[in-house]
Formats: sequence, structure tokens, C-alpha cells
Amino acid sequence: MKAYHISPIRNRESILKSGLVPHEKKSGRIKYEPRIFFSTDVSDLGFDYVDYENVDCWVFEVDSKKIKVDTFSGSTNHFYIKNPISFSEVKLFSSH
Repeated sequence: MKAYHISPIRNRESILKSGLVPHEKKSGRIKYEPRIFFSTDVSDLGFDYVDYENVDCWVFEVDSKKIKVDTFSGSTNHFYIKNPISFSEVKLFSSH
């Protein structure tokens, strides 16, 4: 299944070198264990969580058995995984 992950452009060099690495959030209103958030619909990306400008959209394939529903989002297209995605498995899809 195709997955679309958005990230600030400033992370591009790191993603090209290391791939997508799960991150956690330990403070604030929303907290979570290490994960990579993504959408399965390129027309329903989570810009409100990242920003609307200076954002890259990355695409990769994900095993549908490994995905978990993103309960922070109201979208039925938003999910997450806990495993990293190698730089060789992720491609820059677009920039905004």
C-alpha cells in the first residue's frame, strides 16, 4: 500500500541519508511513543500537524498488516507505523 509522509523541507537531507525514523513526543497536550505518521491518500495529507509551506511529501510502500489507526486525526486515511523506513525505500514525491 502506498503511504505519504509529510515533513518540513529542513529534514530533507536527513531523510535522504537515514530514511524515515520513528519519533516520539513526550510533552504537550498530545504525547505518543516513537512512530511515523502517514496518509494513504495523497489528497488528504496532515498539513495541519506539520505546516502548509516548506513541506516535503515522501512516498513509500507499507505492509497493511503493520499499520495502526492515527487516533489523533479525524481522517480515515491517517495511520502510523512504528518501524523505520530505509532511505532506499522512500522517495521525494512533491514539495509545498
